[in-house]
Amino acid sequence: MHDLILETTGLSKQFGKQSAVNEVSLQIRRNSVYGLLGPNGAGKTTTLKMIIGLLQPTRGKIIFDSEPWRRKHLAKIGSLIEAPALYGNLTAVENLMVHTKLMDIPKEKIHEVLETVDLTNTGKKRASQFSLGMKQRLGIAIALLGDPELLILDEPANGLDPVGIQELRDLISSFPKRGMTVILSSHILTEVAQVVDTIGIINDGRLLFQGKADRDENLEKLFMDVIKGGAK
Repeated sequence: MHDLILETTGLSKQFGKQSAVNEVSLQIRRNSVYGLLGPNGAGKTTTLKMIIGLLQPTRGKIIFDSEPWRRKHLAKIGSLIEAPALYGNLTAVENLMVHTKLMDIPKEKIHEVLETVDLTNTGKKRASQFSLGMKQRLGIAIALLGDPELLILDEPANGLDPVGIQELRDLISSFPKRGMTVILSSHILTEVAQVVDTIGIINDGRLLFQGKADRDENLEKLFMDVIKGGAK
């Protein structure tokens, strides 16, 4: 389908004799928010690490923007996998400056991404003094530096309070309007219910459900039905 920015076919990963991801076929529509849902240990992070090249698939295909995945595609993908890697002794601007130099990006981009994640007023405050929510937003700012077409966020609300989760939800909702596709991985259903367009439910390394999200449907009931085998 021409409107897919990312597609995986039979994506699988084994560690020795243990199967972590088994025949996962995702279809991610352009300019949408895709919620990859599943319990802890379901295979979400392993799947995302294969998409960004941190892990080599055992078998299967990854198609990005209608082409077989290549290293060059990483220039169009931003990601926050697990906790953001920040320099605690540096300010938000200084953290971003490090990445602009590594990525050969104009430093003028720094203010733009800080404005996007609402971190323009942190001044000389060091990252080690940031709240967890601020650290997550700074991690997202780093992921946005390269103007990605696809943004991958793995459990971004871990440890956030309700205010932080709402701020994150509003931020994620704004990305498709900016021409960006988001894959949001989570085991917290309330975190994603209001922002996702499509959901995939994964458990024990297998994709059990993939379909359009219905805002009027009880996502928790659907999730439990699928996990327990009550839906196909």
